[in-house]
Amino acid sequence: METQEISKLTYTQAITELEEIVKKMQSPDCSIDNLSQYTARSLELLKVCKAKLTATDEELRKVLDEMSDDKGGA
Repeated sequence: METQEISKLTYTQAITELEEIVKKMQSPDCSIDNLSQYTARSLELLKVCKAKLTATDEELRKVLDEMSDDKGGA
């Protein structure tokens, strides 16, 4: 996968890239020189995933709260 700008990645793209990095790191052909680069990119991708999961969780909680309020007032 071509490295994309972090802010433009979807959750699925970030996970896919993480999986590719893991495969590269597990390969016997993986160079020690690349480990630092792979680790840094992985951390960036994990931050993106965490932010997207947190935002989705907050949105779902808001929707569920609104649904609960609607039931109570009906």
